[in-house]
Amino acid sequence: MSEAQTTNEPAAADFVGRFAEYWRAPTPERLDTVLAERVRLVTPMTPVTHTLDEGRRAFAGLFELIPDITGKVHRWGATVDGVLIEFTLSGTAGGKPISWDAVDRFVIGDDGLATERVSYFDSTPIALTAARRPRSWPALVRSRLRARR
Repeated sequence: MSEAQTTNEPAAADFVGRFAEYWRAPTPERLDTVLAERVRLVTPMTPVTHTLDEGRRAFAGLFELIPDITGKVHRWGATVDGVLIEFTLSGTAGGKPISWDAVDRFVIGDDGLATERVSYFDSTPIALTAARRPRSWPALVRSRLRARR
């Protein structure tokens, strides 16, 4: 891919910096530091959302299931219309540690905020871990019900 075909490298680097900062202490309220008001979010195990408010509700379910979740960026690369970010999410679910690797593909608008995010990860270990931890079941049920609203 030529330099002319990729997102402005400094803009991509700025987005990755805000993404990394967000995942140091994530909250649904702070999602507007990386996501636009109209943003399409695609994630395994979760219905597709199309607005920042819908995304906040979906993230609230994740934070209820894993209240101490954080993320660590490992590497990233600019794309034609945004950036790919490889990172690890980790926290505690049902009283025991849980972590998984993911790659998120973002489309970044002119304002530097994401208008689309597609997350790629194997959700099977997460589902199996949650199923084997009865202490996490109430939060899992609440997050699933919230996702259906």
